Amino acid sequence: MESGERIFMLTQKHFINVITLGAPLLAGMVSEFFMYIADSAMVGRLGTEQLAAIAIATLFAEIMWVIVWPFAPGTQSLAARRYGQQEAAVSADGSNYQALRQKTGEILDNSMVVSFSIGIVAMFIAAFAEEILKLLLDDSELIRLAVSYIGIIKWAMPLAGIFYSMYGFLAAVNLTRVIMVATVGLNVLNIFFNYALIFGKFGLPAMGIEGAAIGTVLAQVLGASYLAAFIFLSRKTEVYRCCRFQSLRWNSIKDIFLASWPMIVQLGLVLSIFLLYESIIAGIGTVYLAVTHIIFTMFTLSRTLVGGFAEGGSILIGNTLGRNQQKEAIRYAYATEYIAIFFGVALIILIWMFPEAIVKVFNQEPETVTLGAEGLKFFIVFFFLNIIGFPFEIIFTHNGWGKYPLVTELISIVTFALGLTLLLTRYFEMGIYAAWFSFGLYLVCYSVLLAGGFISKRWLNVKIESNAF
Repeated sequence: MESGERIFMLTQKHFINVITLGAPLLAGMVSEFFMYIADSAMVGRLGTEQLAAIAIATLFAEIMWVIVWPFAPGTQSLAARRYGQQEAAVSADGSNYQALRQKTGEILDNSMVVSFSIGIVAMFIAAFAEEILKLLLDDSELIRLAVSYIGIIKWAMPLAGIFYSMYGFLAAVNLTRVIMVATVGLNVLNIFFNYALIFGKFGLPAMGIEGAAIGTVLAQVLGASYLAAFIFLSRKTEVYRCCRFQSLRWNSIKDIFLASWPMIVQLGLVLSIFLLYESIIAGIGTVYLAVTHIIFTMFTLSRTLVGGFAEGGSILIGNTLGRNQQKEAIRYAYATEYIAIFFGVALIILIWMFPEAIVKVFNQEPETVTLGAEGLKFFIVFFFLNIIGFPFEIIFTHNGWGKYPLVTELISIVTFALGLTLLLTRYFEMGIYAAWFSFGLYLVCYSVLLAGGFISKRWLNVKIESNAF
């Protein structure tokens, strides 16, 4: 048994490996974040009503996205373990190395079957968008604009499922640079398509919020096509013999789904509660809804900056667990946390120094700028605490322990972001700051529970495959 000092002794290698794998993923995430900012900024130029509509529409669309997105970490959790086992075979006699690589490739085939099917389910949910929004909102024009966006974006869902299966597999086998090319390219194209279709540039019609949805669908098609071409044509992936669909196994499909479903439930319920939360804010005032959307955008940025490196760390943790190296997995987890805190502090400083400039990216109206700057400063401490906890969520969900974040986040968000917000705003009529404070307490509670889960070390002993191969 190693001493505690040796267990937690980090070397330069741990940080370099996390950064090497995580930086390309971060680049893709940052490009996605700025794509969303560009969407909001471009639609926001059409007026506060349009900005509020895109806030509701994108949040509802996110519920559909999170039904298919978890197949990226779900696929990664299984493939990363198998990749670790195949690399361990190289260090041994290497006799079964090629067979192990093909076993790793089988994960992608089985994942694509289930993710495409779930993508069709996500499309079905969009059919009820108008009825759901009518239960939450009274503004008929806001509902009309939001539904027009949702009715288009739904067509991207099945293909997005395939994209995320490929994303998770390529991440697991340490090919994150190709993911960067696909995601950055996808998001740059998304911005271009949206600019052309929202404002009617280059001879195209001006379609407003609907143009933003069409641009996203077109970009998703091209991004998925690029990853598929790489997997079919690259020498780096041909050894895995992917996309032949000759080794479809019910146990593998079940294992991938079991690794993914806690995230589907967690993110779906959390975003549904976010939607309820925003409907409460809309009842306080449209300007408060627009400002809260800006605050949520910066909340997303804080998670984005730490999420790329957290995903890189989670890949290495999965690989080391596949080699039965638990102490090395702990070291990579600590390296991931230190890197996340560094970038999180940088973001907090940026928000504190330039709150008005940040808000003006989204909206130029004086009332929105003033209130938005105050709101960003109000949330700084809560953002920082969430930055500390969020890497643990990534480590857990991307290595098969998704049930713990599911339960702990639901406890936190239902108690504070929903329950306390309703109590303070509806019963005590305390206004926007009471709603924001309640949301902040949810972030604090969830971060503390995640840290407790990490300290327990139960995430090191999760069995993610029903049968050893």
